[in-house]
Amino acid sequence: MPIKPWINPLLVGLLILFSLPLKLPALQHWLENLLSITFPVRLSLYTFFLPPTALLCLFWNRDRITEIWDKLRLPLIILAFLFSWMWLGAIISDYSALALKHSGRYSIMLLTFLALLFALDGNSIKKSGQIFTAIYVFLMALTFLDWHGKLSIPGSLSDYGLHIDLYIKRGSDTSSFFENRNPYAVASVAVFFWSLANLRHSLFLSSLGIGAALYSIILTGSRNGILTLLICLLFLLYLIFRQIRTQSTVFAVVLAISFAVGMSFYFLQSQALISRTKISFNKLLNVESYKDLEKLDIRFTIFRAALESGMANPPILGSGTKTFGHEVFGKTKDVAYLNDPNYKDRFNSHNFLLTIWIEMGLVGLIATLMFLWLWFRPALRGPPLLMMPMLAVCVGQILDYFIWEIFFMAFQSFFFAHFASSIYFVNGKNNVRPSEEID
Repeated sequence: MPIKPWINPLLVGLLILFSLPLKLPALQHWLENLLSITFPVRLSLYTFFLPPTALLCLFWNRDRITEIWDKLRLPLIILAFLFSWMWLGAIISDYSALALKHSGRYSIMLLTFLALLFALDGNSIKKSGQIFTAIYVFLMALTFLDWHGKLSIPGSLSDYGLHIDLYIKRGSDTSSFFENRNPYAVASVAVFFWSLANLRHSLFLSSLGIGAALYSIILTGSRNGILTLLICLLFLLYLIFRQIRTQSTVFAVVLAISFAVGMSFYFLQSQALISRTKISFNKLLNVESYKDLEKLDIRFTIFRAALESGMANPPILGSGTKTFGHEVFGKTKDVAYLNDPNYKDRFNSHNFLLTIWIEMGLVGLIATLMFLWLWFRPALRGPPLLMMPMLAVCVGQILDYFIWEIFFMAFQSFFFAHFASSIYFVNGKNNVRPSEEID
C-alpha cells in the first residue's frame, strides 16, 4: 500500500492529538537532567510537539502556497495583520508578561490552523476527516468509561508519564480532555453537525460520531451547548428552506425534524440538563430589568462592566492577550469582588466580541469581524450542512469564550480549514461562483 496518500491524514491526526492539554513531567525531568538546565515552563504536547509537527506539515505541503494564496489572499492578509496587532498590543500592555505568554500560545494555534489548511487537499480531505472523527470517538469513549467508573483517565495517563491539567473528577462538572465542560459541549455540537454532513462518506464512523456527540452534550450538562445546538438547528432550517423548491419536500423536512426534536425531548426530559434549562427559562420569563438578569448570572454583571470599561476608555490597541480580568475587574467598582488574582487570570467577558474589544481594541475587533465575514461568505451558496460545524464553534464563543482552550481551538481550526478546502479546492466549481472567490 502506498504511504504518500496517508502522510497528510496522519499529520492532521497528530495535529489534533498534540493539541491535547497534556503535560510531560517525565520527559521534562529527563531533559532537564540531561541538559543540566531548568525549563521556565512546564513542557506539554502543544508546546513541545505541536509546533514542529505544524512546521513539518507546512514544509511537506509547500507546493500548495500559490494555490492557497490565490484563493484566500485577503482573509489571510487580515489574519496576519490581526496577529501582528495582537503582538504589538502584548508588547506595550500594562500586563506584558501575561499578554506575551498567551500571545505565544495563540500563535501556536495560528500555525496549527495554517498547517491544517495546507494538509487538507483534495487527495487527503476524506481520509483526514475520518481520522478526525475516529480520534474524537476514541477520546469520548474514554471519557464515558471514566464517567461510569470503568477507568481513570488521569491515572491511566500517569502510567505513561503524562499529566492532564484541569481534569474535573466524576461527580462534578464534566470536562475530560477539554479543560471545561462548555467548550466540550460546543465542540460536541460541532462534531454532531460534522458527522451528519459526512454520513454519506462513512456511515458507520459518522454514526458513532453522532452518538458520541449527543451523549457528550447530555453528559456535560452545559446550557451553552444546548443553546448553541438550537441556534444552529434554526439557522440550518432557514438555509434548507431557502434551497427547497417543492412543498412536499418542505413538509417531509418539517415532519422529520419535528419527530426528531419530539423524541429527543421525550428521552431527555428527565435529565438534569433539561431540568436546569427549564428552571433558567422560567426565571427569564420573570425578568423585568437588566438588574434582574445580573441577579440570575454573574456573566450579565461582567457584560455591563466590560461595556462600561470600554466606553469609558475606548481601547485602540487593547489591554493585551488574556488580560480582560486584569483590565476590567481591577478598574470597575461593581465587580471589585472579582479583583482577585484567581478570578482575574481565569475569567473573561464570557463573550467573544466583548473580550476581543477589550483585549485587542476596536481595530482588532473590526479585523476579526472582517476575517469571519470573508471566511463565511461563500457558505451562503454552499451546501447548508457544510458550514454548520464552523458556525457552531463561533456561536458557542459568542455565548461564551474558549480561545484559551487549546484542544477546542484545534477543533475550531480543523472545521475552518476543512470548510475552506471543501469550498475552494474540492467542490469549488460546484459550490462557489468565480465572482465569489476571495482575492
